[in-house]
Amino acid sequence: MPWSKLKNIILAILAATNLCLLLLVAGQALQSGRMRVQARENAILFLQSRGVEVDESIIPLSMDLLPLTAERDIEGEEHSAALLLQGSVTAESRGGEVYRYFNNKGSVQFHSDGTFSALLDPACFPLGADRAADCLALMETVGLSGIILEESSHELLFRQTWNGSPLFTQQVTLICRDNGLSAITAGRQLVSKPQEDTSRQTISVATALIDFLNGVSALGDVCNCIDAIEPGYVSAASLSGPIILTPVWRVTTDTGAYQLDTVTGGVTRVS
Repeated sequence: MPWSKLKNIILAILAATNLCLLLLVAGQALQSGRMRVQARENAILFLQSRGVEVDESIIPLSMDLLPLTAERDIEGEEHSAALLLQGSVTAESRGGEVYRYFNNKGSVQFHSDGTFSALLDPACFPLGADRAADCLALMETVGLSGIILEESSHELLFRQTWNGSPLFTQQVTLICRDNGLSAITAGRQLVSKPQEDTSRQTISVATALIDFLNGVSALGDVCNCIDAIEPGYVSAASLSGPIILTPVWRVTTDTGAYQLDTVTGGVTRVS
């Protein structure tokens, strides 16, 4: 048989084999997806059978938030300080992994655990009639996206987001004086860019629902209705090593709010 014909036969066999493998993988993925959907529906029915009312539409379809870690970025902190203070800054090491950056418009201080604070000249940071919008725009210039949770006569509570997801523990209070922003009180902000933590895996949606019910019971509480579920992150930091970002659900019920760790399944109360 001529080599050209033999080569064509071999290529056809390889193409057919690849197609079969593709169909096999696609079929397995489809079957796995159907099993996850069925498990989610069964978990919802289980909650309802235990007297917990829940609207299926508020239950996430999948666990989209992955465990993350973030290494401290000192150069990024200095860059953020310069953006906030609108010019070059002088760096000062204050010991204990604390760095302060300052110029004639104010100062910014960072700690290794993500603690962040600033003292500002309000004349350099004027706020208009919509203080919340102006504060959000200012934080955005530093690379910190988020929302204003609360607003009073002199204070605004800012919570950071990452790729649109709330960072529940990354909050600071913005202090307003003399029609300008005068300070950012000690809270936590994430300046560095997180990376996926492949050493940890999230549980399934079905497992999360069962763990939530069991966790609430273990706390000695009873809930009759789940009103809302908000996926997001909480952080944990040490004096050395990366910041650990753990995906969680903030679950609002008729009797209170809870936090479900979607890695361990642990449940805690939210004040």
